[in-house]
Amino acid sequence: MRRSLLALAVLPFALAACNGTTPNQAAHLLTPTASVKQAASKTSAVTSAHVTLDASRSKGMLTGSVTGSGDFDNTNHRGSFHLEISGYGSIDAVVDGTSAYVKAPLLAGFVPAGKSWLKLNAQRSELKFIPQSPKQALARAKKLANVHVVGDETIDGVDTTHYQGTARSGSGTVDVWIGKDDGYVRRIQAAGGGTANGTAVVNFSDFGEPVTVTVPPASDTADATNLVPFFRHG
Repeated sequence: MRRSLLALAVLPFALAACNGTTPNQAAHLLTPTASVKQAASKTSAVTSAHVTLDASRSKGMLTGSVTGSGDFDNTNHRGSFHLEISGYGSIDAVVDGTSAYVKAPLLAGFVPAGKSWLKLNAQRSELKFIPQSPKQALARAKKLANVHVVGDETIDGVDTTHYQGTARSGSGTVDVWIGKDDGYVRRIQAAGGGTANGTAVVNFSDFGEPVTVTVPPASDTADATNLVPFFRHG
């Protein structure tokens, strides 16, 4: 499960939309840095979104890949997603406010008989691998330095402008694709070199579409705090 930390820690989101002009017109009036900040702001303000993830790391102890997708109801702070982690199998998770529910074969040995889900406090520091909303994925976009325009590209059938910048730490690059017609962030790709040598690609779509998240009933959940050693501290 620790491999997912690499992938989901890279996710970024944040800030506010344009004033009267169309997204395409506004983008031409702003610097590349301001355009990325504005798009991240607008995207973080949507009521809901669909997110997909594809991440990998090829160096160090935590090597492997993570793929998955999820739907988030940002208005009610609920979300559900499914991950496939190489070497560990699948993880299903549901976030409901400050609570998170996790179901995975690798945790089966900790789940009491008659239960399917482990309930966690989603705000605990060791649970950063659980995305709370798409806003987390865009949080780093407004902190990028040396942002410049790469060019025009099509992402999932949408015409976008491709931007690239460097992370605040100075290690690795972050690419952001912004829809020309709607001003939403459509993709973020983070790449790190050196000891990390990992990449993560996050795609955003279905903005504002209805999302139904089913929270596991209490009868099917168990508190993970005293069941799984990993969750006992922090």
